[in-house]
Amino acid sequence: MKRVVLIFALVALFCPAMAYLSAISIQTHKASTMQVFVNGKLYNRTPEKFVRIRSNPGVYHVQVKVLNPYDKEWYMLRRQIHVQRGFEFFYRVEFLPGNKPRLIAVRRYPVYSRFFVNPDLYNRYPVG
Repeated sequence: MKRVVLIFALVALFCPAMAYLSAISIQTHKASTMQVFVNGKLYNRTPEKFVRIRSNPGVYHVQVKVLNPYDKEWYMLRRQIHVQRGFEFFYRVEFLPGNKPRLIAVRRYPVYSRFFVNPDLYNRYPVG
């Protein structure tokens, strides 16, 4: 009986440690939509402008199928992302007229910051 209680207590202690500790956020232009594949798995069936994927630390193969608003063609962008524990990695799809779109790293935020809790803070564009 003591062993069962001890095992249950250990499992209860280590379950929160196995929770999602990292994330990947990808945002596209306002006039465009995208679908995101991570390690071959589709994460959003309907094309959207913003996708957040909570994950464990590790290396991920991200493919973004994005609609270019300039020439109205779909492009597949590929990138290998190394996710570290405790951070959310924020990427943006950058469109340039006449060129293929690019997936660029913008910033990384701590997971337990106000940026991770409030998704509206990600959808701001720089004023210039």
